Parts: sequence; structure tokens; C-alpha cells
Amino acid sequence: MRVGIASLDDNQRVALWESAMELSPAQRAITILAAHLPTVPFDALQRWTLVGRDHALLLAYRSQFGEGIQVEGRCQACDTKTQLAFTVSDLLESSSDTLKAAVYCIGSRDESGNQYKHQHTQASLVDTDVYVPSYYLIAFSGNEYRFRLPTTHDLALIQASSSSSNNPGGITTKHVCERLLDQASFNDLCAVFADTHSQGSATERTKNEREQQDKGLESEEQKAWASTLDALEQEMLRIEPLTIVSLNASCPECGAQTQHQFDIGHQYWALLAADVEKQLWDVHILATAYGWSSDAILSMSPARRRQHIAMVIS
Repeated sequence: MRVGIASLDDNQRVALWESAMELSPAQRAITILAAHLPTVPFDALQRWTLVGRDHALLLAYRSQFGEGIQVEGRCQACDTKTQLAFTVSDLLESSSDTLKAAVYCIGSRDESGNQYKHQHTQASLVDTDVYVPSYYLIAFSGNEYRFRLPTTHDLALIQASSSSSNNPGGITTKHVCERLLDQASFNDLCAVFADTHSQGSATERTKNEREQQDKGLESEEQKAWASTLDALEQEMLRIEPLTIVSLNASCPECGAQTQHQFDIGHQYWALLAADVEKQLWDVHILATAYGWSSDAILSMSPARRRQHIAMVIS
């Protein structure tokens, strides 16, 4: 389904900020998307892959704030602050051919022919069918198994399981693999690891397990699932490089290279919160001076609002 990435006006941005400020980062990311994609059901957004969610967030960011992105990090060697500057297009260019082909740029006017509020933004249409998870094949020890990219719904279930009082040990790599593999593949791997783990006498296995637990060491089965998850993650990155966005920064003081992971949901929220704070100060000044409503003030053009504020403070 091809849909347009809507740009938000000032009232919509304040409403989004108010509705998302108490949410977890994962819930907030979906809420941001829902604001920019009003024609897509909320449940459908949760079923998208995480990389699909972040890809759509990049398009939403560009429609709202433009191409430029600036983030701050710290050098791992000397703790000096570092600045990284890049563009949305830089990140989109690193995505798979499938995601690249799903985006259609439509210039700086909406479907009614009206100029977008921020001329530096670029409106987009996107084929959201590419965000729906599909299965891929991966080989272990000569056998092929089916897996898919993780979804927002997977993340929510894993986080809920990890914090549940019924699961004091927290989420395990086996649980994560169970979410990503199809049922037949997961059952086959369980059988393979059980056969490997069953070698030796039951008494010896129990003794070894007890010693490993006492030392805080992983069992052979746990190591096998951890290795499986590592392989899945590497294959996910090969299929879709945008799965994890890593940026290298060179320290201006010592020259050391530091790798930073970029989160578009966090970046969008930081800019939105800063922007809304400015809008609310405008509302405070003009409502105090004229008694106008918040909705009326935020519906004004920025130029008219600045002129009124200049009159008030002059």
C-alpha cells in the first residue's frame, strides 16, 4: 500500500508531544509514526519490522525537520565531546535496494498543490508493503532454517517477558530466537541442541550443569542459542543494513575513532520536544497579552506570531 508521509502543523506537533511524553521509547516511536501516517491502522504499524519502522521514521523526520541531522557523542578514549553531522539521505542510501525502491519523492507540495510549511522538507510516498515481515533462509551445520526480521510487537513481548515476575531470569537468547524463527525451524533447532546436550550420562550432565550454575557460566545449550542469535543478527544486517545504524566519529583532540549507534526515534523526539517548548512559550506570551487560545495562536503562521510577540515585548 502506497501512502503519503504527512507533515504536522504546530497544533499537531504539540498534541503529539503531549500524547507521547510519558511513553516508552518503543511506544513513542509508533505514536510518532501514527501521527505522520493517519491512514495506516495503529495495529498495522506494530506489525511492521523494526527496520521498517525506523525507515518510515526517517521519512517522517525529513518531512518535518528537513535533511540535516546533528548528534553529539563522546570519545571513548578521552571523553571529549564529538559532533556528527549527516543527512537523512545518507542513511537512506545505506538501506537495502528493497527499501530504496519503496520511496517515491513528490517534491515540496502536498496532494492539494499547497506548498509545505517548511520549504526545506521533502515529501514522500512510501510502499508500506516492504515493512511487513517475510521469511528468509539461513544455514546452520548444513541445514536450512526460516527466520524473519523482528517487529515492534516482538520487541514489546520480549520486554514484557523480561520484566515479568513470572520470569525472574529475564529474557534469554532462546526466547528471542523463538520469536524470530518460524515454529518448525525453532522445533528442529531445539531437537538438535537437545541431542547435543544429551551426550554423556544423566548424572554427569546434572553435575556439570550444577557446577556451571554455581560459577555463573552458560550451559552448552545456552551457548548454542547465543551463537544462533549472533548468526541471525549478522544475516539481518546483510539483508538490511539499516537494521543497526553505526556512525564513526574521529575525536578532534586525540584522533581516536569512536563508534556510535544512531536512534532516529530518539533524534526525532529530541527535536520535537525542543520545538514544542518554543511553541508553548509563544502561547504563554500571546495568551497572557491578548487572551487568545492555544489553538488560535498555534494556527498562526510563524511570521505573524513573531510580529505579535515583538509588539508585546517592545
